[in-house]
Amino acid sequence: ALALANTGERFGYYTMLAIFTLFLQAKFGYTAAETSTIFGCFLAAVYFIPFFGGILADKFGYGKMVTMGIVVMFIGYALLAIPTSDNSGKIMMFGALALIACGTGLFKGNLQVMVGNLYDAPEYSSKRDTAFSIFYMAINIGALFAPSCAVGIMNYAQKSLGISVNDSYHFAFGVACVSLIVSMII
Repeated sequence: ALALANTGERFGYYTMLAIFTLFLQAKFGYTAAETSTIFGCFLAAVYFIPFFGGILADKFGYGKMVTMGIVVMFIGYALLAIPTSDNSGKIMMFGALALIACGTGLFKGNLQVMVGNLYDAPEYSSKRDTAFSIFYMAINIGALFAPSCAVGIMNYAQKSLGISVNDSYHFAFGVACVSLIVSMII
């Protein structure tokens, strides 16, 4: 169940990453250098904030932080999924990035600890490596299909619904929201 929940979360994350730099350039007119800076800062936050997520999990519990992380990420993806004007859109976009990074920080490392804790009993400890192999395979499955899904939903929105290219990005961000709902259900 933890592996499947992570598949959904990573699917949403990689759906967003697959189109994010293109979105920044198309929607807001950022240059490649500006886009790279924003993208790099976001990724740095995504990889640094789990440190604080672990500290909070030690105090409040891993399960609570994982659940809170999914909710916070969902709000971030939902903000990206809302079509906006350029001025309010930039504020929402940066707020969404902060929420996604914080949510990932609460979710990412703590879910892995939960997987490890399942195998603390001596009779199950020999299966820990197998469990983590399955867990990481699930991540890769989510990452494998995410870019194709992002492009597919954007093409569908443009061709079937008559949505502009700039607004079709929001449909792909909506897919990330749906994947987090699936993760929460799991």
